Amino acid sequence: MGLALVVLLATGPESRAQTQQPQGADLANRLGCLACHALNGPGDKLAAPLNGVGTRLTAGELALSIAYPRQRHLRAKMPSYAYLPPAEQAALVEFLQTLK
Repeated sequence: MGLALVVLLATGPESRAQTQQPQGADLANRLGCLACHALNGPGDKLAAPLNGVGTRLTAGELALSIAYPRQRHLRAKMPSYAYLPPAEQAALVEFLQTLK
C-alpha cells in the first residue's frame, strides 16, 4: 500500500471533506482579485476597494458582482467568474461578507 493511500485512509472523511472545501480568501488570491481591488489599503487601485464590502453589498449583490459584474456596473473591467463551480462562488461570497 502506498504512503498516500495510508495517509488518506488514516484521515477521516470529515478532514478529507474540509480540505476539499474551497476557501474564499485563497480563491480571491488565486483569481487575482487583489491585483485590482485594494484590501486594507488606500484603495488607489483599478477597482473599488474590498474594505467594508460585506456591509455595503448583500450576499445576492456580491454573487451577482462575481458572476456577472457588468450587470451591476456597465463599464466594469472585471471578468465574469460565472464559470466557477457554485461552491467556489459561494466561498467567495462568504469571504467577501466577512470584510466589514
